[in-house]
Amino acid sequence: MNTEENEVYELDEDEPVMAPSTPAGPSGSLTPRGRSFAIILGVLAIVVAIAVAAWYAWGAPTIRGKNVGYSVKSSELVEITFDVAKPQDMTVICTLDALNTNYAQVGTKEVRIGPAEVFEQRFTTEIRTTEEAVTAVVESCWDASGN
Repeated sequence: MNTEENEVYELDEDEPVMAPSTPAGPSGSLTPRGRSFAIILGVLAIVVAIAVAAWYAWGAPTIRGKNVGYSVKSSELVEITFDVAKPQDMTVICTLDALNTNYAQVGTKEVRIGPAEVFEQRFTTEIRTTEEAVTAVVESCWDASGN
C-alpha cells in the first residue's frame, strides 16, 4: 500500500522559469556530451603535464653549482671552492656570495665558466668582502647565452 502523497506545484505566471545553466541531466549529472568534453579536457591536461615534465627531465640542460668548502682569509677576503656541473659545450655564469653571521651578503662575485671536456669541474676563487664573512656559497648558476 502506497501512503506517499504527491506534491503539487503551481506555476506562478509572473515569475519566469529558468533553465539550468550547466549541461546537467535530471539528477544533476553531466549529459553524455558534457561528460565526453570533461574527459577529453582531463586527458589533454594530463598529456600537457607529462610533456612539460619530460622537457624538464630530458630537454632542459642540467646546470648545477655545489658548495665544497670555504676559507676566511681575512676580514675582507673569503675563498670558496665549488663544483659546477653543466653540458660540456655550454658557458655558464655562477654567482657566489659571502655571508656574515646574520646571513647577510657581504660580498658577491660572478664567475664565467666556459666549455670544457668534462661535465663537472671544481673551482676555487676569492670573494672580496665589506666585513668578515663566516661562509661563502654558490647562489646560482645559469646559461650565459640566456637560454
